[in-house]
Amino acid sequence: MRGDVERILQLVRDMYPDVICQRLPVVHPGADDDGLWFFTRPDASNEVQIASPSGRCPFLIEQKESDERRTGTTPEDVANTIQEWLAGS
Repeated sequence: MRGDVERILQLVRDMYPDVICQRLPVVHPGADDDGLWFFTRPDASNEVQIASPSGRCPFLIEQKESDERRTGTTPEDVANTIQEWLAGS
């Protein structure tokens, strides 16, 4: 992990200590599935995905349940969107 993603992970864990954060294992470095992280909570069915190949902003933020997408331009924007979507699950 590098760059802004480390800050996002810390902010989300501060909001939800029980959050499960997983990075997609990279099978083919440099492919477009590099840089995907998934966030869930043990008591929720909703999953939030963030994507950035570089680990830096901007991030594409997607919510699996609603197919909603947003762009986060700062780590705080991304963390707040994750918090909002996980709270709604």
